[in-house]
Amino acid sequence: PPATATRDGVTHPVHKAAGVDGVAIRLGAQGVSRRYGAVLANRDITLGVAPGEIHAIVGENGAGKSTLMRLLQGLEQPDTGTIIHQDEPIRLRDPQHALGLGIGMVHQEFMLAPDLSLLENFVLGDEPPRGGGGPLALIDWAAARGQGAQMAARAGIEIDWDRRGGAAPVHVRQYVEIFRLLRRGMRTVILDEPTAVLAPQQVDELFVLLRQLRAEGTSIVFISHKLHEVMALADRVTVMRRGAIIASTPVAQTDIDTLTGHIIGDGGVVPHAARTEFGADGDGAPLLSVTGLCAISVDRSHPLFDIDLAVHRGEIVGVAGVSGNGQDELAQCLTGLRAPASGTIGLAGTDLTGKDNAAFRRAGVGFVSPDRGHEGLARSATIGDNVMAASQRAPQYRAGPLIDLRAFGAAARERLARLNVRYGRLADPASSLSGGNQQRVVFAREIASDPRLMVIAQPTRGVDLGGIAAIHGIIRDYARDGGAVLVVSEEIDELIALCHRIVVMAEGRIVGTIDAAEATAEAIGRLMLQTDSGRDVAA
Repeated sequence: PPATATRDGVTHPVHKAAGVDGVAIRLGAQGVSRRYGAVLANRDITLGVAPGEIHAIVGENGAGKSTLMRLLQGLEQPDTGTIIHQDEPIRLRDPQHALGLGIGMVHQEFMLAPDLSLLENFVLGDEPPRGGGGPLALIDWAAARGQGAQMAARAGIEIDWDRRGGAAPVHVRQYVEIFRLLRRGMRTVILDEPTAVLAPQQVDELFVLLRQLRAEGTSIVFISHKLHEVMALADRVTVMRRGAIIASTPVAQTDIDTLTGHIIGDGGVVPHAARTEFGADGDGAPLLSVTGLCAISVDRSHPLFDIDLAVHRGEIVGVAGVSGNGQDELAQCLTGLRAPASGTIGLAGTDLTGKDNAAFRRAGVGFVSPDRGHEGLARSATIGDNVMAASQRAPQYRAGPLIDLRAFGAAARERLARLNVRYGRLADPASSLSGGNQQRVVFAREIASDPRLMVIAQPTRGVDLGGIAAIHGIIRDYARDGGAVLVVSEEIDELIALCHRIVVMAEGRIVGTIDAAEATAEAIGRLMLQTDSGRDVAA
């Protein structure tokens, strides 16, 4: 049996992978740098991923992880240094060249064609020919289905291969992405935040598969913000900060506190504030009251059924669920972006059922979208315009028919300073900001109007450790001042740390409510995979 070591209460294998396939480095970089204008995104990167190794890459947003992955995929070329493959320097011409060498990547945003079946997605671009092949050969769908069934059985999951890609459960899409790379013979698989939308039990199942692949000699690059998962899965962890590698060590020889210090810098730690105490105002009547809410989504795949929900002033209520179980539709109904089919929505005694988004905003509802890049921000517009959007008609910012640019700019700077947004100039595009600062801009704009209720979806998706702490602080401060908060998040640990109560959704229904002070990830995860009748919906 392999040697083991224990860190953070978890036993890890001391994995010795070098020498598999007769090489020490299957994929890596030697002295690689990449510059974009004045920004040095990668600085003298030297990295080696061994055959049969799970190698984690961690770091804050903007640390250079994405740039390095683009170089390792052949999407871009280094300015200096070289990519290493099978112990030899190589120039990766493009991603197709990388695929031909057995290097594939599963992106955080899944790449399946939503209108094709899972089976069609599984073989897309490399369809098995019937008969002898040739340019006019038909696709051998029986062979394709057999290959898919064999891989699914190996991973211990059930897949309806005839289901549309866009309607499949998120964990199934994750597996299909991995399976289609393995089918094409990938020996190095890069996984970008692969557990971001999975329930805890589904994470465990994925890790079983990844360990099997490691045992067979597959190299896995595991990019994650979740350090406890890194400690449980990886053999080696590399920390990047400001475009450079700060540390690279076997997982068995480090711990979460040490990694956090490397990531944040200067030995810093992420501040943790205690959960805000909740006390209802006045007679204790809820600010938000939802009764019997039902809604049909555009493609009818994620309907809502009989949602009853209440949120009080000063209370933070979380909504947990595997992605695609109605959480987004609920947030849209509660902000006037989707009309319910039946039921009622009341805010402080005012009936908002069926009203549009403008009416919800006038009533005091703010909204942080789960998709800041396309909905929460106009990324090509300036930082100033983004943080002041919807305020341009306010009298204090007008000079007759025109905008008072001086007052407008002063207000923008005040809003940004209030939430400690780090930026260059108000005239810079929002796309120039890091993920965490983009999210702070959205919060700054939404909170500026002093809403009574904030509906916040995926508040820290793609945000680094420092940004997460800051955003949680913003939410706690808002609730402490009497605001009501509904937080939709796929991060269970986040909901437990932040909320007072957590409601769990599955198949468009609320299947349970848990006091966050008594909640565990395992208990919430079990509810996430059940319907209200107790039927398992994991597959």
